[in-house]
Amino acid sequence: MDIIQYLLQNVQVFILLFVRMLGIFILTPFFGTKNVPTTFKIGLGFFAAVIVFDTMGPVDLQINNVLDYFIVVISEFIVGLVIGLASMISFSAIHLAGQLIDYQLGFGLVNILDIHSETQVPLMGNFIYILTILIFMLMNGHYTLFTMLAKSVDIIPIGKVAFDLSGMSQVLTKMVSDMFILGFRISAPIILTTLLTDLTLGIISRTIPQLNVFMIGMPAKIFVGIFTLLIMLPMYLTIIDFMFNGMNADIFRLMKFMTR
Repeated sequence: MDIIQYLLQNVQVFILLFVRMLGIFILTPFFGTKNVPTTFKIGLGFFAAVIVFDTMGPVDLQINNVLDYFIVVISEFIVGLVIGLASMISFSAIHLAGQLIDYQLGFGLVNILDIHSETQVPLMGNFIYILTILIFMLMNGHYTLFTMLAKSVDIIPIGKVAFDLSGMSQVLTKMVSDMFILGFRISAPIILTTLLTDLTLGIISRTIPQLNVFMIGMPAKIFVGIFTLLIMLPMYLTIIDFMFNGMNADIFRLMKFMTR
């Protein structure tokens, strides 16, 4: 059967699937940023819905009136938003790590405007976030995202949405706590080296009072911090891979609490 004819015969199901895909692309990393045009997001959600719709089995919708259908549409949109939000929470660990690093290096007051979120973000946090997005694309993270979209239909059938708020809150709470833990892990080497630098400068100021430690302290901390960041870049790849795997596992666990 021609796909267009099949879509026309099942337009109600397709609209529900399209709304779910649209909700995901609004908040998901990279695709959900504000510098990506809205028309591109809508088009991407539409074609993703067409591809997934062509591979999914028949759907038994039991909707009696327009109000019930509207409620189902809102539920599907919320499912997409929750999945996108869960993926965005994991990437927030990068900004947290950058904020901690900036405070240690003395860049706490040096924020830049992030065109993605239109907010002030830390200098090192923005650098690490861009690096993470590049690694995300190189590791075929966007392929994993589209695979997740297809599997979401199997885990949460279209029109069978039911929110278990207790289970969802537990998964989201765990993701937020993991975000803080991962942020501290990423920034821990630089925080430790800068603290040792402060300790060394304190000892030098006691032994050589004539030396102006404040003049050499700030450049020394910046140099040590950036040098430590360069050393830990190979290890950073392992951390990012761990973050991606944990994000995927948490999202699949979250989706199990959004179906009947």
